[in-house]
Amino acid sequence: MGADEFSGVDLFGDPIMPRSEGRGRPEHVWTLERSNKVLLAFARGLSVKQAAAVLGVSVPTLRKHYSSEVGKRVEAALRFDVVQLARLNELAKGGSVAAEKELGRRLEKARLDALSEEVSRSAQPPRTARPGKKEEAQMEAENVTGRYETPPPPSLLN
Repeated sequence: MGADEFSGVDLFGDPIMPRSEGRGRPEHVWTLERSNKVLLAFARGLSVKQAAAVLGVSVPTLRKHYSSEVGKRVEAALRFDVVQLARLNELAKGGSVAAEKELGRRLEKARLDALSEEVSRSAQPPRTARPGKKEEAQMEAENVTGRYETPPPPSLLN
């Protein structure tokens, strides 16, 4: 490949934009492909910072151009699972036995995960409130022994 040839995409499938005349970095452009990458990153459980790194942009740029995707990050995994289940259901309705079996497996796994979460929540003992930093410091100050122990009060003997 010569220097004048343009390959189109890089190793990770991101488009290679030819350098335009001008100073500084070119403005980031929203695309559907990048939007889907952000949603998949959130569906996988990545943070905003990690999703920005995957896309190759800064966190402020991600928030600026993909604000609606960032707003959906909490529900992204659930929405992705439901979309997959809906697609499997459509294939099963069309007569695909493999899709019907996979749909059954996924629904059973989701039911067991929910049951497991419920059991683990109910099995945990209630948490006792730990003292804060100030309370811990006060308790330590009251229990000082040795050289720095508080001296006894004076006696009333004359």
